[in-house]
Amino acid sequence: MSTLVGARHRIPVTQLLRETALNVLILSRIASGRVPDKLRKDDIEAAADHLVTLLRHAAWELSVPESDAQPSKEKE
Repeated sequence: MSTLVGARHRIPVTQLLRETALNVLILSRIASGRVPDKLRKDDIEAAADHLVTLLRHAAWELSVPESDAQPSKEKE
């Protein structure tokens, strides 16, 4: 069994972050749709949107090559 587990394809972190963001967005909308209190619903959706933004930014930052992510310092 452990040989089979080791042979599995590993999901890249950037893809995992993007898929997690999408799942959070979908599940939070489903859950907030069942909340009767509109203010509470808005709070849940705002918190989920913030988390989704953080996850997407993290995925984007990891997908940018390090040389492009950091401004180059000119030698003086």
